[in-house]
Amino acid sequence: MTAFAESAWSPDKGKNNGRDMQWGGGSLFVSEDEKKDTETGGTRKLSYRKKVPTVDLSSWIQSNFAVEDEIVFKLDVEGAEYGILKKMLKEDTFRWIDKFYGEFHPWQPTGLSNGEKSQLLDELTQKKITQLSWAAEVLDYQDIEELHESKVPRGTSGTAGTIYRSCGVGSPSVPGRVSLVIEVGMNAKMAHRLIETIRAYRAYIPISIFVYGDFTELYPEMILNWSLNHTIGVREGHPYPPGHFDMINPSWIRTNLIISVLRLHELSLQPAFYLPASTRWDITRAAALRDLRVVYPTARFPPTKGTLLTYNNYYYYRSVERVPKALRMLSTALGQNGGIVSLDSDHPDSYMIAVFLLDYLVENSGFQLVGINDCVAGF
Repeated sequence: MTAFAESAWSPDKGKNNGRDMQWGGGSLFVSEDEKKDTETGGTRKLSYRKKVPTVDLSSWIQSNFAVEDEIVFKLDVEGAEYGILKKMLKEDTFRWIDKFYGEFHPWQPTGLSNGEKSQLLDELTQKKITQLSWAAEVLDYQDIEELHESKVPRGTSGTAGTIYRSCGVGSPSVPGRVSLVIEVGMNAKMAHRLIETIRAYRAYIPISIFVYGDFTELYPEMILNWSLNHTIGVREGHPYPPGHFDMINPSWIRTNLIISVLRLHELSLQPAFYLPASTRWDITRAAALRDLRVVYPTARFPPTKGTLLTYNNYYYYRSVERVPKALRMLSTALGQNGGIVSLDSDHPDSYMIAVFLLDYLVENSGFQLVGINDCVAGF
């Protein structure tokens, strides 16, 4: 059959179906105007034409699988679904199918009448064959929440979707509390160096380690080693350029979080805490659906708000002079009540200041050092 595909993009290509987009797809079904327009491809810019081999999908499924096999069937073929499904129904091929995802494209010029299309849908309904929606371009499928359920262990402090910015308020009789968290980036060597430095400190320091899904996939043994003594939480699936995560579509946020949680599930780890790049409502909603508590540090190094690091106030100075500047920023942000302190493992100075920070917290701050679960419990 002849496949009609979208032409390569160029600045003067024009709009595709009235929209400025590069679909990147094609179809076996085109209008007469599109077929005749070999130069631009008509409304959908389908100027690339090529003879392609086809396969009888219904027969192929029956020939290559057993009814007992577990088959997830995804069908997104720009109008060809009507012919495929008609033959599958006729040959009872849905006995092989356990789950059916896909899209219908009633606007495609398939040559079928609206009545014929409706008849096919009615037959699917009568035979109790359910097509679950699948919309890859918006990162969504119908049972996404059902498939990716996440339940934290019983006894976990806090409430899913709630933002925790501190460890509660101290008093003259009860010292303020501080919880130390590590925001692990994608540099495994620097993360290992920072965390091992803290673990080697003369006193046990409860730390919580937040990782991207991609980091977990790349360094599973490192994550498992850390999890023996420390809380493992999630960040997004991967890092974004600064400021961009605040602007992305909510479906991307959900997918990012699902990826991160799944990567830990593959290691038999269940996260309970999420440290996001920002705290938009859709981010906290995604966290709530995953049963995750949202951790947003009181004090960060490097700081992301307020007084930021510049050449003049920080990088101009030698390492021995940068240490007290960094510690003073953290101490000022903690104030009298303490809170959540984070170190970004990708910043080289996090390693340098870590021991001095611990000395301050243990010897001079008057704060009680607690794990993130205890911190949240006192919020």
